[in-house]
Amino acid sequence: MTATISLSSTLTPDMIRPAAIAVLRREGWIQGTYASNKPGGHGCCIVEAIGRAAGLPPFALARTKPRRADIEAIGRAAFMARWDAAHNLMDEIATYLGRNPEDDELSPKWLLTNWNDTKGGTQAQVEAALEGDQESA
Repeated sequence: MTATISLSSTLTPDMIRPAAIAVLRREGWIQGTYASNKPGGHGCCIVEAIGRAAGLPPFALARTKPRRADIEAIGRAAFMARWDAAHNLMDEIATYLGRNPEDDELSPKWLLTNWNDTKGGTQAQVEAALEGDQESA
């Protein structure tokens, strides 16, 4: 189940943050994959939680570029508004976690994916990063 956010106003990263935390608390947090795709499996990483919270189709942010079927499922304008807001949030969090915005070698998505999968990481740290709490992240 995806968290839904109304698009009656401009979707912003701050609108996605609490919804992503809710996704993690409802579905659980995992490492090593974007989301569990096993029968009965639960959980997702920070990137997938952001995508679900933004109302994007499953695994949309895991892809390098949007799939036509994903765009057509919710309409181009709605998809692109959600895609852009989710990417803006990933950029904010990656910068917050230490990514140099001028360094194009490591995209925010890949930095967050690697950070999420760091051995010893916790769901509390992921939630803190979503909240913008650098002390706990």
